Amino acid sequence: MNSILLFLLVVLGMTDSGISYDLLHATQREEAVYELPSSPMTDAWARDFPNQVFMLDRVYQQFSVKPTSMSISKQGNPRETVHLELRKLGKPREELNFQEITSIREAIYKAIGKRFSLEITTKVIPKEAEVVGVITATDAKERRVLIANSESCLKEACRQKPEAYWLRFEADTVIKSANGLLKFDDMRVGDWLNVWTTGAVELSYPAQTVALEVEIAAPLDETPIALTTIMKSDFKGIDKINIRLGDGKKLEITDSQWLADISSRLQAIELVPSRDYRTFYGFLYTMEISIGKNKYRYDSSFAFDGHMYRQNEWTQEFNAYMISTARTHIPNLLPGIE
Repeated sequence: MNSILLFLLVVLGMTDSGISYDLLHATQREEAVYELPSSPMTDAWARDFPNQVFMLDRVYQQFSVKPTSMSISKQGNPRETVHLELRKLGKPREELNFQEITSIREAIYKAIGKRFSLEITTKVIPKEAEVVGVITATDAKERRVLIANSESCLKEACRQKPEAYWLRFEADTVIKSANGLLKFDDMRVGDWLNVWTTGAVELSYPAQTVALEVEIAAPLDETPIALTTIMKSDFKGIDKINIRLGDGKKLEITDSQWLADISSRLQAIELVPSRDYRTFYGFLYTMEISIGKNKYRYDSSFAFDGHMYRQNEWTQEFNAYMISTARTHIPNLLPGIE
């Protein structure tokens, strides 16, 4: 009798608990649909795959993200790995957490119809602005602004063709100032912008890129400030100067006449604050100036106490003097510098 009942349950698709077999094993069946393919991607599938992934608009809208880049590589693994970079809409400084990545990955598998090796990372903007400049033109219809940065231009050719970018604004581009969030229409010609981008730049002139976050800087007082005020020293009575050149060479100056000449030149320098706080690696030279027990650091990049200053005719002349004089002591010093 028991055998007959068991036979009827199987025929009717029921288990001994009264639950449909399909319902009881739904998870296992669904999982089977998305199992990893047993063979590597075919060339045709790999070629079409980027289009499939980037066209999953509903998936990305669901999680408020947008793809920024994708690549396929083996990296020593037995099967191809898809590397997908996403950015959080309107939150360019936030990373996707583990739960968000897991949910997005599962949604992509279901949309594509199969599982595959998928690595998801987040595009997060760096701490330091990537592009800076003053607005010289706006295009409200295309949601673009043109910025130019001539702060570091000492030659006429640079002034005529300074660093310049057309910035395109997405719907989720963050625009802010010290007073809070702003809108595209709040920007004005003459505003100085600190800009974080997608990282992709079209190398035309002006260059073109997409802004993810824009900070409108506060107006800057451009009154020249004496170097003696900035460094809190009158540079009188210098005992010695230790110089470290950009190529690694070092020079100690103790000659009284040379020290006196440097002192008078430093006293004449005036600097204007810079709005460009980007870090540029490499330097021409640094000087450690010793006056009694006090030491002062002069940096040819003109960064003092966390503030940046622009180069000008005084600093350019002083740099040329220091390099030419140092060459009398160190042959072939910085051969690429005039």
